[in-house]
This record gives sequence, structure tokens and C-alpha cells, in this order.
Amino acid sequence: MNYKLLSGIGVVALAVVSFYLVNVDKDYRAILSQQLKVSHIIYNPDKELPKFSLLDYDNQAFNNEHLKGDWSLVLFIYTHCPDICPTELMDMASLKRLMEEDKTAKMPKVVAITFDPLRDTPKVLKTYISYFDKDFIGVSGEQAQIDRLIKPFGAYYERVIVAENGKQTILKASEKLPENALKEGYVINHTAWIYLLNPEGKIFAGFPSPHKPKEMMQDIKLIMGHF
Repeated sequence: MNYKLLSGIGVVALAVVSFYLVNVDKDYRAILSQQLKVSHIIYNPDKELPKFSLLDYDNQAFNNEHLKGDWSLVLFIYTHCPDICPTELMDMASLKRLMEEDKTAKMPKVVAITFDPLRDTPKVLKTYISYFDKDFIGVSGEQAQIDRLIKPFGAYYERVIVAENGKQTILKASEKLPENALKEGYVINHTAWIYLLNPEGKIFAGFPSPHKPKEMMQDIKLIMGHF
């Protein structure tokens, strides 16, 4: 028996099957994308989130494993935000209510990660997040760890410090806050997408603002039903 020939045939067959599966997956995502109302598929099966180690609002470890096993909706916020962040969280509360009333799909867990851990300690997040829904999870931790996690989402933020004379100083995410920043106060300009992660802990889809809970529910059900 020509074992070398059989081995070669096996390698070719495996390559053909792999090629077929990859292209079927791409076709599936293309067809699904056409049916979505308010979301965009941004899934890359080869793209893992970087390893991170943060804290939830109960001061417990929160890492990559906490984004696996179930679908998750991830958003980036800060508690001093005057409008966008509370609106996003209210939309998530509305989405949860709609999905509970619909009863045909399970609501993904909601994870709100702060841009601003200097002010948004776990204790602060606990009070703030629980106001919108007690089941939502607030996440804080070291700024470097948060910045590391933000990158693959394509999220962006910058801090704006306003002095007493009205002069504004804009700091990019990588720039260190001056010592007087907490006293003078600052706001954060940021993107406002909400991201749907699959049970493998990978980014699957994104929802740009403004967010529409009813349409989001339809898209989420469609995505989860075809995954």
C-alpha cells in the first residue's frame, strides 16, 4: 500500500474541506449582513481579544473568560458623561425589557467598561450601573489594561481639560493626566458603539449610535439564531 500517496491525498482533502468551510462562513456572513437593520458584522474568526485582567464592580477579577460561554453586549462608558453614556445604558435597559417580553431569545449579558478608572472605581460603578439595571456588569481596573482591551474594538477616546480661563487641553488616550486634572475636572470625548460578542468571546457585530432597541433586538435574535 502506498502510504505516502494516501497521506498526500489526506492533506489535499483537508485543505479542500478547510477552503470550503471558510468560504461557506464568508457567504453566511454576507447573507446575514443583508438582513440586519442597525448592526454591522465585524467578525474575524482569527482575531482574539488580547489577554486582559480587570475588576468588576464587586471588586472581583474580570478577564477574557468572563466574556465566554454566553453572548455579551459590551459598551465603553464613563460615569461623568452628561448624555451619551446614560442614554446608551437606558437603551440597554429598554432592549432587555423588550427581549424579556418577547420571550423568544435570551438577553445577552451587558458589560459596561469604563474609559475613566481614575474616577470610576468599582464602588462608583456599582452605584451608577445598578441604577439602570441590577444585572448589568460594570468593569474598571488599570488604565493600561483598559486601553489594551479597547484597541481591537476600534473604540476611541480623548480627555478634554477645561481650565478656569476656559482654555481647553485635549489629551489622547496614551497621554498622562496632569496632577490638577481631577481638581479642574475633565470630560471625555469618545465613540459610542455597542458591540455584540459571541460565546467564544470574539467580537461579532457592532451597533453604531443612535441605538434603537427594537431594531437591535431583531438583529440580535437573527444573529444568535444563525450562529
